[in-house]
Amino acid sequence: MRNLVIICVGLFTLSGCDSLLDLEPVSQISSNQAFSSLNSAEGVINGMYNNLQTPYMWRVQVISDVASDMSQQTDSWDALIAADQFNWSVDNSEVEDLYTSFYRCIDVANNIIANVPSMDISQATKDDMIGQAYWVRGLAYFDLARLFGGYPNVYGQLGAVIVLTPSSGVTDEDLRPRSTLSETYAQAEADLLQALQLLPESRSSNVLSKAKATKPAARALLARYYLYNQQWDLAEQYASDAIAGRPLDVPFASIFTTENSEESLFELQFNNTDGMGLRGWYFPSSLGGRGGTSLHSATYQIVIADEDDVRSQFLAQHPVNQTYYVTKWSDPQNGSNFQLLRLAEQYLIRAEARAEQNDLEGALADLNAVRTRAGVESIGGGGQEAVLAAILDERRLEFVGEGQRWFDVIRRGLGLSVFTNIVRTTGSQPSYSLTDPGRQVLPIPSVERTANPNIAQNEAYQ
Repeated sequence: MRNLVIICVGLFTLSGCDSLLDLEPVSQISSNQAFSSLNSAEGVINGMYNNLQTPYMWRVQVISDVASDMSQQTDSWDALIAADQFNWSVDNSEVEDLYTSFYRCIDVANNIIANVPSMDISQATKDDMIGQAYWVRGLAYFDLARLFGGYPNVYGQLGAVIVLTPSSGVTDEDLRPRSTLSETYAQAEADLLQALQLLPESRSSNVLSKAKATKPAARALLARYYLYNQQWDLAEQYASDAIAGRPLDVPFASIFTTENSEESLFELQFNNTDGMGLRGWYFPSSLGGRGGTSLHSATYQIVIADEDDVRSQFLAQHPVNQTYYVTKWSDPQNGSNFQLLRLAEQYLIRAEARAEQNDLEGALADLNAVRTRAGVESIGGGGQEAVLAAILDERRLEFVGEGQRWFDVIRRGLGLSVFTNIVRTTGSQPSYSLTDPGRQVLPIPSVERTANPNIAQNEAYQ
């Protein structure tokens, strides 16, 4: 069987003459065709990034926020009800889409890694393309690990099925079991370190430097990786490298209204033909959005508690039904870019890593850099536990609607204590408590286990 590169059709439409992003990804072509020229290979690269739209158009952010104490479901859609109780069926189509979308990214990345070395192009171009593929593959394995496997030193033993070669039809070799959780995280680390070696520091334009992986994006994702793995010294090191001495001088209001700002280390590109973006999922249907979710009242009250906090300006209350929603992103009917890696996250990663190493002065300096930009008073003093708690609270304020809360609480080992008696003020679900440790991860979709009986199901869904 011919080796096929499967890529979602899509077109990056960006301002200016960024020709590489103006190339249209192909839908399904043989690897011989896909890598026959620089232009066709760039189409494969763009298709790889387009595949990231499936998990990050809304699924990762909305599912995790609704599962946490950040947001709640307000309609009868089964996917949101399942998220609100974190009570997923193994046959849920959204879980299946999330799972398979990461493997589509991995397969395209594997094709790039396998085929670009033999192309008749410069070594620098080869390194760049292969580096981008390693970065996307590292991101995909990291997300598969935390969504479907677990969190180091907190929960989980099994990780993902690790595939490092292009698909070419189902063989016995493809029917492999899941690797361990530690092996999956290690694969993500290896890919990201390889990407860091190969990627350029920047690209020919600001837009390209945000839309395609670079060394800063690799450093930022490695910092997040080491934070999850509780390797505090490396988390601090890579966060510092990603920050590179840059202050948080982009006004908070500009982060989401100005695409590809200096706040972004990697920004997933969307255009008006890509479908409804994040704002659409958070905006009420009566105001032009998809609806179906609202912020918890407690979250809203926490964010607006300090009238000087500029972040409170990016929440609103519906004038009729009094629900609360996020207004960070623009037109609810069209796709807005998503800031996958932000500079503020690197400051808070470094703050947490420093606090864990008992550098409380350094931790507070980073924490207060984020607070100062938000217009709120600095925090001073306190012991290690108090500083760590303040950092977790700050992440809740800073990343409303960005899909960080669920992961933050659980990776800290606090899921069963924090996600307790969460009051549902709207929708059909009662108050909820997370009591089963196994519900801290998603189920493996049943269709995947039917295709490959060697894939073990997560314990809470057996």
